[in-house]
Amino acid sequence: MLFKWITQGVLEDFHSEFFVREMQLDHRSSRSSSGFFTWHERYVLKESQVPLCCSGSLMEIITPELAQEVLLVGKGINFIRYCLQDKDWEVAEENEDSQMTDTVLGCEGYSFSTLKDEAGYGDEFQCVSTLHDVVTQSSERIHSHILDSLKNQHHLMGHLHALKQFLFLGQGDFVSSFVESLDAEFRGRTSTAGIYNHTLASLLEGSLRTTNARYLPNYVLRNLGVRLMIDEKDSDRYWMGQPSKTKSDEMTPWIDNEASIQDPWDYVCIDYQIDSPLDAVVHDSAMRTYHHVFLFLFRLKRVEWMLNNSWRQSTALNHSILVETKAGGADAPAIGEAAEHSSYLLRRISSTRQTMLHFISNLQNYLMFEVLEGGWEGLERSIKKAKSLDDVILAHNSYLGEIVEKSLLGDKGDGESPTLETLLQKLLSIALKFGKFQDHIFTNSLAGLDKAARIRKKVEERAEKGEWGRTTLDTEEGMVFRYLADAKLFEFVEHTANDFEKVFSNLLKMMSKQVDQVDWTSSLDEDQEETIAVVKTHDALPFLLFRLDFSGYYARQAREKRKQAKMQHG
Repeated sequence: MLFKWITQGVLEDFHSEFFVREMQLDHRSSRSSSGFFTWHERYVLKESQVPLCCSGSLMEIITPELAQEVLLVGKGINFIRYCLQDKDWEVAEENEDSQMTDTVLGCEGYSFSTLKDEAGYGDEFQCVSTLHDVVTQSSERIHSHILDSLKNQHHLMGHLHALKQFLFLGQGDFVSSFVESLDAEFRGRTSTAGIYNHTLASLLEGSLRTTNARYLPNYVLRNLGVRLMIDEKDSDRYWMGQPSKTKSDEMTPWIDNEASIQDPWDYVCIDYQIDSPLDAVVHDSAMRTYHHVFLFLFRLKRVEWMLNNSWRQSTALNHSILVETKAGGADAPAIGEAAEHSSYLLRRISSTRQTMLHFISNLQNYLMFEVLEGGWEGLERSIKKAKSLDDVILAHNSYLGEIVEKSLLGDKGDGESPTLETLLQKLLSIALKFGKFQDHIFTNSLAGLDKAARIRKKVEERAEKGEWGRTTLDTEEGMVFRYLADAKLFEFVEHTANDFEKVFSNLLKMMSKQVDQVDWTSSLDEDQEETIAVVKTHDALPFLLFRLDFSGYYARQAREKRKQAKMQHG
């Protein structure tokens, strides 16, 4: 059984005596030929049936380490034949005897199939030595062939890089084009009605064709897709927080006259298809991690897009207001007074927007350059050094785990205070709400100013004809200024700015606390492996903390609040 297992990958264990067991699965199932099932689930080691001694001696025939290696050898042969589809591949070279009876690392005349020499005698030590050497040789050839096939025939690194470029938003020109297309498609929509998967697929295709992504290999482009997350059980859909299902009596910056509360942006998810045999490395759990990080990065990109777009709208609005103020009109005194109030509102909006953009841009730069690019370089080095498929799987899992930790998404918290991920969600929720607010009032204001400009043009045309330019007071001319001078708008902006600053200060406080908890000067001994892992994970956190509060403004604010609190309690 052992001979057939490590030379042919055949498991004939009719009486359940062997220490390797095969998990039965319906051959009609698609999972039966998947790389993940073949490598991770199909074969298991039964440690209780590993032979420990021979002829009553205390010498182990098969150590736990050798038993694990035997499992990998047979499993590797089946992986090569059923997943890599290399059915003609053999463990032994063509010029080697199939029975391996000739020289095996100096063991001349020793038959591996019977574990006896030519005279029919079996030496216990020679037996174990031969077994160990043959398994080692077979293991090296099998793993070498698997890695070579995955890298060259199945484009392992190309697919991993594509996952980074699309699910981790590394392909910047494509991402910008795709977000812009989604903004044009979703603008004015209050539900997913009329949005289908093929609608998103056409937007994705357009973004691929108009950016450098079109030069990527076909095996990458054909695996790329996009879908709507329409499953009601999807917990990641409202990552920004569940929207309120009841309308508030207070004025909201955006007016939703529809019964639906669906935001189409919350349903968009880029997909990348990973097939066998690569699913042994990029398994379902890894893909869930990819999508978890994608949802975070995509929402971060959306908020950045909204804030930058509102800056462009704000610039156009300020110019239009200046023109309208100079033009005056029939109600010029009232317009002038309201214009002063609206000017203050726009300055406060601009200040709040810059605070949010400071946070968003620095966080995004940290994630893109220090987390994702640094992690990718480490993954490339690890895969280059890998000697087996398990080494590649471990390197990829570590790569994803490190990204989750450094992205502040892996903080478990102490159960009493909010986690870093929760605070990030709150900050992005506030910024998203503020971005919608700006889009609403800027769009309405620009539309109102355009209408006032058309009225003024008609007045000028009538005046040129010698007619009365104005016969009545036209309230449309000053409506935008009175709208922007509404006290409720000021209250909303101030409330939003205070909420954002409060949550942002808490985030900085928690980040600072995590940095202080790490012993950066600890000596590197074997008892501190966990500490070393923590230091490696959080080595970039101090730099992010410095970027977010480079001037020390929030640190000074925190000290002032602590002093005030002490004075009040003292």
